[in-house]
Order: sequence, then structure tokens, then C-alpha cells
Amino acid sequence: MPRYRRPITLIFTFIITGVVADLSVQQAAGQSGPPITVSASVPSELNPPFVAGPPSSGGAPAASPEQASAFAWQEFIALNWPAGPQTGQPGQRDTPSSTCKFGDPSRDCQLLVWETMRAKAEIFPGDGNPPHGYTGSTAATSWGYDSLPVYNYLAPISACDAKQANDPTPWINLDETDQITLDNMYAGVVSPSSSQGNSSPQLIRFLAKANRTQYVYVAGNSDPNNFMNQWWSQIPSDVVTATKAYLAKNNASPPAGSTTLVSLPNGTVEVKAGWRPLNSSEIASGRFLRQTVRFYENGSGSPCYRDATWGLVALHIIQKTPSAPYFIYATFEQADNILTAAGKPVEDADGNIIQPAPTTATTPQTCLVDPQPPSTPPPQMEVTSALGSVILTSDPATCKPVQTPNYCGSPGSQLYYRNATFPPPNNQPSDGNICVNKRDNAIPSYVIAANTQAHAAIAAYLKQNNIVTAPQLYYKLINVQYFPYDKIPNPNLPNGSLYTAQPPYTATNPAPSSYYQANIVVETNRSLQLFAGGLSPNISTEWNADGSPHKNSHYAGQFYNMGGCMGCHGSQGQNPAGSAGDFSVILARGSVTLPEVPAVETSKGLTSVRRNRLLSR
Repeated sequence: MPRYRRPITLIFTFIITGVVADLSVQQAAGQSGPPITVSASVPSELNPPFVAGPPSSGGAPAASPEQASAFAWQEFIALNWPAGPQTGQPGQRDTPSSTCKFGDPSRDCQLLVWETMRAKAEIFPGDGNPPHGYTGSTAATSWGYDSLPVYNYLAPISACDAKQANDPTPWINLDETDQITLDNMYAGVVSPSSSQGNSSPQLIRFLAKANRTQYVYVAGNSDPNNFMNQWWSQIPSDVVTATKAYLAKNNASPPAGSTTLVSLPNGTVEVKAGWRPLNSSEIASGRFLRQTVRFYENGSGSPCYRDATWGLVALHIIQKTPSAPYFIYATFEQADNILTAAGKPVEDADGNIIQPAPTTATTPQTCLVDPQPPSTPPPQMEVTSALGSVILTSDPATCKPVQTPNYCGSPGSQLYYRNATFPPPNNQPSDGNICVNKRDNAIPSYVIAANTQAHAAIAAYLKQNNIVTAPQLYYKLINVQYFPYDKIPNPNLPNGSLYTAQPPYTATNPAPSSYYQANIVVETNRSLQLFAGGLSPNISTEWNADGSPHKNSHYAGQFYNMGGCMGCHGSQGQNPAGSAGDFSVILARGSVTLPEVPAVETSKGLTSVRRNRLLSR
């Protein structure tokens, strides 16, 4: 078994002393970003050596998009380093191996660092008890963080197949079947017969995890003897009230690590990942990171679980640093996600569009109709407008509705999604498939350059270490958000008054693809691919019910209407109605009562299934 290095507590809980490997390829001429290295150390800031808060010392606000892209790749490489052995002993989770190489194909090197983080149900169990490992532990042993995985919900979950009842618990727990309840995402390339016991083989399923820093913060702020002060179930109401008052007064996050207000410590990392079954040709290609996963199906009146080996198709990484209290958001995808109906790639491994480019982003096309409500005293503050709708159109630039909707009847190998059904008037087109032809915003050139550099650095490292290839070569950065921007909605523009910008791009002049950062298999429908403002409840809107512009993220004395991942985490995490989570949606939501099972596709939309969260909470 490989040895592991014990973590030291600095900015990030498993930064290690020394560098296991340090190979780099300089960026192409004209790029100002730092070189990307193959290293097991997780970066804590965008613009070294700045490590303190803004504005005088630089950090995230002073970084360029090229520096941000390099930072994102350093996170990906470190978190996808093989983990050390896992036997439940203190200091083992979140910890890179000191003997396994990056991309090492050896049997003992298959579990990756981020995969050993705690799943959300391991931090916020649904059975009302403390997280597993907590009892009998102390702060010195991270409140039992390193215990082997156990997923406790409101009721015990049994194996669908009795033969799997005594199998080791997988580290990958896919207890979400939808994109934050708004839609279900499917990969047409998956064979319907490729996943035994799976009622929806083409469905992409999701997980959320967080690192030791977040878990210790939640467990350390909780009192197992006081039901009203157990942060692993729900943030106490008095803490929520005090946090909301602080945000309203200061337009800024409370001090990091506060025990009386909700503010996660610096070094908190969360990941969200999308997984699906692979076809035999995909398995043979070696282009996918693979792992044993646990997914859930309808049993006899309650969920049951199945374990199988699937492939990783998407990975979000968010990290809170001293100069980025709003977190830094990076998102990666497997290289082959976007395919034509015939199975041809739309992009290459670095993110370049393979010509000829598709003419439209989706079939059919969609458009957001988001009228400004009339001003109504007294102001309702951040209560979102319910006047918006998503419609089918033949031209998103004009937003004229089509009279007879034609859905995508034959996706072939394409990605496609089905919107969830909600009562009108706040609704999205949900009577058929919507196929994905390309991204609404293409990957920008500075990200493509970083992908090219990172792939070259990884390839050089593998060659030096006599590793023929590794699946990490076939993942690409889509974008990174590292500073908020305040978009002002224009009621006279169609399609949600889309944000536009021209280069040169900077922290304060982000590219549209950065402002609207979205992963094509994690945030796919119109409300998520071009998110700004808030949700009401399943339509993105940039207006409050009183006619004022909706804001979602507090930072440094300003309230922002941020888009993409950061805006969504602000809307659903930092200051959602009735709760608080400091940009962490899983912290704001709290207890995970049950795993999700697939909704059934019908001609009248997706059937209703129980969710492990509600957007209205």
C-alpha cells in the first residue's frame, strides 16, 4: 500500500511540504499567466505571493484571467492526485500519496484526493444523529472526519441486489439525479443496455463533497446535547438572523471562521461532480476517470442502492481564500461531452470548436422573457419576480415565440435535457427533449491556452515517469470565476438582457463565458446556462417583485448581481430565504434526508419524485 503524508494545517488542510513533482511547460508567447506544474500542493491564492486580503495586497482582485486559469488547473492536478491509504485513521482523508504518481495506473493508486472528501450526507446526515465518526472523537482528531464513508439518511437504505449488501461502501455517492431540481440531463451516447439495474442509463447523476476544513467548522460549532445548536442538521435560527443582519449592514461576508455568524474558514473546498455509465468503446479509450459509484433506484416503496463502475464527466471545484471570501469557482469537463447526433466531437480536448460550428446552441432554441415588475411600495427587497418564463423560439435575439413547438425527437449521441414541470405561470418548456448542439458561450482563448499548456505539462510528466497515458489528459477547464461583477438588467432587451463584453478581459471586465460560467452537463438549461439574478422558483430572473434589480452576492461593501456559478452560490448559499451558508449551498440546506431516484420520462413531462432539497427552502 502507498504511504501518505500527514496534512499540515495552513491555508488548506492537505497542503504538503515539498513537491512530489514539478514539471512545467511555459505558456505560449503572448500569454501572461504563470506556468502550470504537476504538483500535489493545492494553491491557496490566485496571484502569489499575495496571501492577504484586498485591496492593498493584490490576490484574486488583482489577478488576470490567465493567472486564474493556471490556478484552476493547479487545483485540478492536486485534487486528482492519488490519495494515500484509507483505513479510517486520523489524517488520511484529503491526503495525497507520497508514493503514487499523478495518473498512476497502479491498483493502489486509483482513489483520488477529492474522492476521499466527505459527501454531503456524511456532513449533514438525514437521520438526526451526529455525523458518523463524531461520537467519541475530539477536535484533535477532526471530530472523526477520517472515518470510512457511511451515508445516513432519514431511513436506512438497503441494497437493491442482496448480493451487494456487504460490499465496501463506495466513495462516490450519487444522491442527486437532477440539476438543482430544474431539469434532468442525459447523454444520448450511452447505450440503454449499458448499465445493469439502472432504470435511466442515459441520466447523468451528481454528488457534492466538502473537505476537512468545512466538516471541522460544522462539527466544531455544534453541540450534540443541544438539539437547537446542531449545525449538521440546520444552522440555528439565531445564527441565521445575525448573519443576515451582518450582510445587510456590511454588504460583506462575516470574518472567516466565525462561530457566531455563518462564514466558512479560508481553505474550505467543495466539489460537485457528474457521473454516468460508459459504453465499451469509452471504457477501452482510457479517456475517462472511472470509479465505483453508488446510485439509487426505486425499491419497494423506498429507495435502494446499486454499486457500479462509472465515468466522471464533470467536476466543479470551489475554494475560499483570504482574498476571495466569495470563493473561486473552476469547472472542468471530460473532453468528449459535446457530440453531434452521429457521435462526432464538437470541441477538441483543449476546447477549440471543430469546424463547421453548430449554428444554434440547442434544438429547439430557448429564450428568457423577464419583464420588470411595476414599482410597488413598500419594497419587498430580495423577493424575486414571478413574471418570468422560458419559451421556445426560432431566434433568441428577438425572443419571438414559436406557435407550434417542435422538440428534439432523436438525440442520437447528443446531450439532451428535460425540464422539470412546475405550475404556471412560472414555467419552462417541459413537454419534450431539448438537445445540446454547443455551449451558449464558447470557451475563451485564454482558457484554451491554459488547457494546451496543462495537457503538455501532464504529458511531459507522464513520459518522465514511464506512464503511457492517463485519463486526466482528457479533461479540460471550461472557465474560472474569481471576482464578482455587478450586471445591471435592461428591461428593454430580450432574452434576459444578456451580458456582453469585449477584450481585453480582466477581473472587472469578465468575458461573457466567465460571467455566465456553466458546465454543459451540470448547468444546462436556460435558467442555468445563462444564470444571473435569482430563481423564482425555476426561472432565472434579474428582478425583484417590487421592480428593483435583484442582487445575489455581498462583497466588500457592495451587493452584486453576479452570474453563473458564483451568482447561483450567492443566491442559494450566501443569503437564501430563511437560511445562510456563506456561498455553500450544502451548508445552507443542511440535513440530507434522502437520496434521489430518477424521474420517469413521459409525453407530458417528467414524473414528480421526492428531492433531497427544495429551492424554496
